[in-house]
Amino acid sequence: MLINFNDGLPVSLEQVLLAKEQRVQNQQVAITRYQSPIISLTLVIPGPVKKSPAAKFLFDQAINTLHHTLDQNNFSIYYEQHIEAVTGFEAIIAVNCTASKLKQLCIEIEHNHPLGRLWDIDIIDPVTQMSIPRTGFEQKPRKCLICGDNAKACGRGRRHSVAEIFEEMKKIITNYTAKQI
Repeated sequence: MLINFNDGLPVSLEQVLLAKEQRVQNQQVAITRYQSPIISLTLVIPGPVKKSPAAKFLFDQAINTLHHTLDQNNFSIYYEQHIEAVTGFEAIIAVNCTASKLKQLCIEIEHNHPLGRLWDIDIIDPVTQMSIPRTGFEQKPRKCLICGDNAKACGRGRRHSVAEIFEEMKKIITNYTAKQI
């Protein structure tokens, strides 16, 4: 499998911020309609190209994993929306489950699935309409793919190049796909 994160159109910060605003609106519509917790899935894709064949692969794997996990736990999906935009792939899924149980399941996915570190799975509480933080589940912040420090601190400080991060992401995907054969 050829893993290419640069095969796509670069986007501006303004486009990313507008997409985030639209995501919040979509989440609020789903919460209002279904009165249930929402899974908000995005991908960990640094740099200006957010939509690529490698990103599509990661998104499809995340959706399959979420569906499998929800099925295993007998949680039904009330609503599911996939967005494929130049700003990246995202999904909003309303689930018949408590927000805390859903957060625990998604933390397990992010920790235990070989690709989980490349997914950003947020749970939006229907009462507060806010994302449930990992810290409420005795979880440490996510670690940087390169050095193992706090990922947000590394990202804000731009400690690693996009090329370095993509190389590590390619290794993760290559290891995962090699085990699937």
